[in-house]
Amino acid sequence: MKKHLLSFVAASLTVSAFAQLPASTTPALRKVVVEEFTGIHCQYCPDGHKKADQLIAANPNGNFVINVHVGGYSTPGGGEPDFRTSFGTSLVNQTSLTGYPAGTVNRHLFPGYSQNTSSPGTAMSRSLWASAAGQIESLPSIVNVAFQGTLDAATNILTVDVEAYYTGTSTVSTNYFNLALLQDSIDGTQTGGSTWYPANYVNGMYQHNKVLRHLITGQWGDVISNPTAGSLFAKTYTYTVANQYPIVLSGGVQTNVVLKDLKLVAFVTETQQEILSGNKGPITIINSSPTAIKSNSSEKNTVFIFPNPTSGNSTVGMELVKQEDVSIKVINMLGSEVYSYKANLEKGIHYVDINSANLSSGVYFVEVIQGKKSTTEKLIINK
Repeated sequence: MKKHLLSFVAASLTVSAFAQLPASTTPALRKVVVEEFTGIHCQYCPDGHKKADQLIAANPNGNFVINVHVGGYSTPGGGEPDFRTSFGTSLVNQTSLTGYPAGTVNRHLFPGYSQNTSSPGTAMSRSLWASAAGQIESLPSIVNVAFQGTLDAATNILTVDVEAYYTGTSTVSTNYFNLALLQDSIDGTQTGGSTWYPANYVNGMYQHNKVLRHLITGQWGDVISNPTAGSLFAKTYTYTVANQYPIVLSGGVQTNVVLKDLKLVAFVTETQQEILSGNKGPITIINSSPTAIKSNSSEKNTVFIFPNPTSGNSTVGMELVKQEDVSIKVINMLGSEVYSYKANLEKGIHYVDINSANLSSGVYFVEVIQGKKSTTEKLIINK
């Protein structure tokens, strides 16, 4: 019987950024930064996710969204992902939020838009985000933001060169530069997802996007001490990206970092509130293919899983370029090993069946070690 291998296409490592250096010195309109306060158990939060995506689609180079998981609805149950950060509580506490989902648009106070009518604040309901964004993006900006991010996949060290050029003078003496690390395409649970945003289901799991992973510049940003017309704030930041977040687990389970799904949003604030403008950009990955992208080089072992998703058993297929010790582990979302296989295999094509009879529906990670090379693939079981 003829054996057929899946074809893997090598991906380019360099992607063009939306916010490349140098920062423009020409006056421009403001760009919109929405901080969306959300949670995995919030019934209407998927509708917030949808409205945020619609906002981005309307102006992809001018509207940026940061999903901040915070509050009781973000608390995970057993086996559920923990998307919370150490920054969310302080961010939400300055908004006068009264319910979820809610969002701030450039942390600006819009008269009549406040979710909290007794003590008006910057938090507003999702139905008002588009209107508020339209008002912001029609205003002139006094600062232009640009940056370039490079991530060394061999060390997980992220280097970001940033600039903020002032075409006008700020009304306050101290501004702050903020740099947020986000991740797209994280599978997890989501109450109300199938009702309010069914398009966000991929292979039977809700796909969480724009998830805040870390504020590289800290809770409120890095001080810009001279926010006057003609001045330039320029700095280089380095940050070691974790393999999983949250770094400190306080409930639920950690979720893996996929390097190609990371992106950056930068913005400048007056005090801790008003966001003057911002920008976004992907990250250039060097020294390795991004996670989950395979090479079709004949010098590298090839691994694939099929069928995936599966309602029954699945098979790990391998093509070895030389005889190797091979081990396969299947790990659930709690980090427990539920299947293992070890053998010394000769050069060529091999298939190893994974018996899922005793495995429940969900997301698993299949780690394949061939000699000194390790590959991890996601396996989805839908029974």
